[in-house]
Amino acid sequence: MSLLKYRERIHTECNLLGNPILNIKAIKIDNSVKGLKQQLGCKSQKSCDYLKRNKYLYFIEVSDFHQQLINLGNAKLSKDEKTYIKMEVKLKLSDTLLIYEELLKKNYINEKNKALKKKVLLAVCRERESDIIAFANLERELTRNYCPTHFVQIKVIPYIFLEKLSIIK
Repeated sequence: MSLLKYRERIHTECNLLGNPILNIKAIKIDNSVKGLKQQLGCKSQKSCDYLKRNKYLYFIEVSDFHQQLINLGNAKLSKDEKTYIKMEVKLKLSDTLLIYEELLKKNYINEKNKALKKKVLLAVCRERESDIIAFANLERELTRNYCPTHFVQIKVIPYIFLEKLSIIK
């Protein structure tokens, strides 16, 4: 199986922004019935949205956290909602690592890519001043839980920065 068949332009899922599709391609992990994780037998796993090789191997999650909060009935980040988002992201990262292990086990990742250090990018649809502290805390907590054991870095960024992936530090 070639992973390139799952390569597509990154779809942001940012509903209030008109669902922009970026001019950067990545391997879509989470998709419909014919998605990569389904082909690997991992359809019940949560996962990040994309996998992208650059100087690093990036696991990319694009989330409209604000839309999730609106769906929960509150547009501000309360303590319960922060906890919900944290648990959701932690589950996605853990399950994505399992999916990645399955890719390695089935030899879908070549030797050159196996040696790449892994980073996580959590791309948010919009940054409001009131959320900056919450996202910084989320980034710190996830870093404590997953770095350096699984990832070299976890970073929360505005989604538009994904198009400049080569300059993200």
